[in-house]
Amino acid sequence: MLGAEELFTPKSIAVIGASADPEKIGHMVLTNLHAAGYAGSIYAVNARGGEALGHHFYKSVLEIAGPVDLAVITIPAAIVPSVMEELGKKGTPAAVIISAGFREMGAEGTKLELEVGAIAKKYGIRLLGPNCLGLLNTANKMNASFTAAYPQEGSIALTSQSGAVCSALLDWAQEYGVGFSKFVSMGNKLDLDEADLLQYLISDEDTAVIGMYIEGMNRGREFMKEAKLTSQQKPIIVLKSGRTNSGAKAASSHTGAMSGSDSVYDAALKQSGIIRAHDLEELTDYLQVFSAMPIPRGRNIAVVTNAGGMGVMAADAVSDYGLTLATLSKPTIELLREKLPRAANIYNPIDVLGDAPAERFKVAINAVLNDPAVDLLMVMLAPTDTIDISAAAKAIAEFKELKIPVVAAMVGGKEVNKGSAILREVNIPVYESPERAVRALGAMAAYLEIKNAPDEDYADEFIVDKLKIQNIIKKASDEGRVSLTESEGKAILQAYEIKTPRKEIATSAEEAVQVANKLGYPVVMKISSADIAHKTDVGGVSLNLRNEEEIRNAYSLMMEKVKAAVPTARLDGVLVEEMFQGRELIVGMVRDKQFGPVITFGLGGIFVEIMKDVSRGIAPLSQQKAEWMIKSIKSYPILAGARGKKPADLAALKNLILKISQLSLNFPEISELEMNPVMAGESGCCAVDALVVIRREKK
Repeated sequence: MLGAEELFTPKSIAVIGASADPEKIGHMVLTNLHAAGYAGSIYAVNARGGEALGHHFYKSVLEIAGPVDLAVITIPAAIVPSVMEELGKKGTPAAVIISAGFREMGAEGTKLELEVGAIAKKYGIRLLGPNCLGLLNTANKMNASFTAAYPQEGSIALTSQSGAVCSALLDWAQEYGVGFSKFVSMGNKLDLDEADLLQYLISDEDTAVIGMYIEGMNRGREFMKEAKLTSQQKPIIVLKSGRTNSGAKAASSHTGAMSGSDSVYDAALKQSGIIRAHDLEELTDYLQVFSAMPIPRGRNIAVVTNAGGMGVMAADAVSDYGLTLATLSKPTIELLREKLPRAANIYNPIDVLGDAPAERFKVAINAVLNDPAVDLLMVMLAPTDTIDISAAAKAIAEFKELKIPVVAAMVGGKEVNKGSAILREVNIPVYESPERAVRALGAMAAYLEIKNAPDEDYADEFIVDKLKIQNIIKKASDEGRVSLTESEGKAILQAYEIKTPRKEIATSAEEAVQVANKLGYPVVMKISSADIAHKTDVGGVSLNLRNEEEIRNAYSLMMEKVKAAVPTARLDGVLVEEMFQGRELIVGMVRDKQFGPVITFGLGGIFVEIMKDVSRGIAPLSQQKAEWMIKSIKSYPILAGARGKKPADLAALKNLILKISQLSLNFPEISELEMNPVMAGESGCCAVDALVVIRREKK
């Protein structure tokens, strides 16, 4: 990342807007740099002059004789552009703009922010902010922020788009003794964003785990690229807020309606190898365990507790979070039988009983740690009248040097606080419930799969008649249409050798009979209109027509219903199609502003938006990702051949998904595409319907 060395390890820092007033941010930044122990040169700049904290104030950065690697700007927003010009002339490579009053203030602020960005680009200055808290680097004792909550040194790098979340997490870190390597407040992200920081953090020797609080992003595909590379080396935990704001928009397809912002972010994070936290508690729980414990070798967990009921709760959580209760080896069971009281449960979860002394905990913990079948360990303590919590915690603390992850669940309140403090002193993560402890270990096991995932295999590009598709899109665009007819949509699919039913258009009941006789019964009849996206909703689909009489009746009834429902729609007649048997599925694509083409697969038909049994992936899709999309839906057992039925042609289905992935990249003019239903048969798949929406050309 350009400017990273100056941003994180500057040899000199200028505080622009330094002040003698303790209430001013410029004074706080100056104070914090000294308090943290920053050893580089510190310059204080204030246009009015003055002095504070032993610093003479320069009236301009241009008065400073030596180089300035990093500028921390705390002045009013309106005068930031002039200071940026001075920094450019000075040759300063990086700046942090703490000042607010930019894009977050509306149109005038946005104009000012763009001006600052243009100046930075002209001089090659990398910017953090504006409207941010600043940044910290504990490795070189730098607190270039206006928060005095300076954390201890550790291995967590954390970025946050919210200053308030920054402050909350720093306060939490001090309470729980959690250390950070880097702490970065992102602010408005005029220049530097999460993708840039990942590019730097992947090789930062002081960072072992990366946490991020994200509200939104503008370079989604670049972020995915950097995250995918970084997650192979270091776990990334992301808390993405705004889950309930679905980003709903006017969408023509079911795919568009179901692909709100959070569902797209979820797909993008998973595909990038990121572990998602859903609230601050989950984020801090994950950061604790990843920063303190080694990555596990598998998913088999052992539980040692002095409370049988909580052992049952832990067993439930093990199932909920994708772990497996380890089957203890025979020697381990024999050792536990010999050393523990007869009333104890020697099988996993191991109950050492409510009156367990510290030595009994030691015996049980040592036994399971030496069992090769155990990949993770949770020790759980609950207060009883006979247990010495502090002594038990000290016994657990003796096992701090471990080859597998170990966490503690200290369940209670006042009585267990001393024990929790003892364990945190030796960096063993402590949680207040068995569910949180197991969830944290489940995240570690999930990361093991991310880290060990094989290299992705991307399909060779399919041979396509691109000119045919370009002509279809051009014709619709020239006619001022954004919605293609079903025939045009199916012609695009056929160019990718995606099977569609044989069909012909008919403009009367008698023509429909003639077409049906030619195709063979049974047939499907659908209204043909570029103005109607969802034909079923207006009575525009009739299935399983088996003879001439049914054709005539269906035609008359369809025209009557459609004209009543959509009186202004242009009707081109009806499509008469051969009827294809199979499982009804949906395959679609919607183009997201941040991440590009989002491919959706799932249970199709008329209940698609009710059931919402879908999976998503961001194009381009690998063979593995397309296969995962098929297998991850709840209805997959139906496709795989439940209850003795023959399975659907999964290879053909995967091929179809990969073709839509390629189509979405080949033709950025297509904003939405949906095939609902796709009939997945025992041999091959057939796209029965095709809805295609193109981008409206700007005049």
